Amino acid sequence: MRIEVLLLPSQKPRLDSYDLVTVIDTLRATTVIVKAVEVGAMGIYPVKSITEAMRLKEIVPNALLAGERKAFKIKGFDLGNSPLEFTKENISGKNVILTTTNGTKVASIYQNYGKVVAMAISNVETVAHYSENFQNLLLVCAGSHGEVSLEDSYTAGKFISFFDMVSLNDGGIIAREISRLDPMKMLKTSHHGRYLSSVGMEEDLEASLIERKAIPVLKTDMINLKFFGGER
Repeated sequence: MRIEVLLLPSQKPRLDSYDLVTVIDTLRATTVIVKAVEVGAMGIYPVKSITEAMRLKEIVPNALLAGERKAFKIKGFDLGNSPLEFTKENISGKNVILTTTNGTKVASIYQNYGKVVAMAISNVETVAHYSENFQNLLLVCAGSHGEVSLEDSYTAGKFISFFDMVSLNDGGIIAREISRLDPMKMLKTSHHGRYLSSVGMEEDLEASLIERKAIPVLKTDMINLKFFGGER
């Protein structure tokens, strides 16, 4: 098995295609995508902008608007980007149109490099088991405002730690070393984790560590990208 880790989405992959592409934005986009799939959302549409989200709301049936800017819910949206909001009561049987500062942009960038799934700390073990029969894997960390994020690198490293014989690029080696950290201490130490705590969202850090079994898979719904709960 060969695993290539991009610590930032702006890095160029070595290959033109992969057996599996895993996108990571642990705080908090992929965490809420994983939870949304697990509690019964019909699908999650990751979009880049507020304007695109509003446009999509006009054509997607039974849809909720969710997302954040500077970690806070966007004015006029139904939900923010906290995993605490993505409850079965709120989103089961509904489509969710999600726009975040970093994570929802990555899926569209890497959609043509192979089958895409969303991963966070919460479902890292499930995705690792699912990936056992693939040979060439690409892990893409969303980062934060163009900078490497500790929590995304940790999640990539935690994934790698489930495999014994694996070929890694330097990004993968760095991620594997980071994965030795205590997860809660790591989240509280990370730049974005400290920011969330400072604005009263520390509970989101704890919610990010709750284990989940869902594997959201990115597919095309008509002309729009959508994460489905197609794999478990």
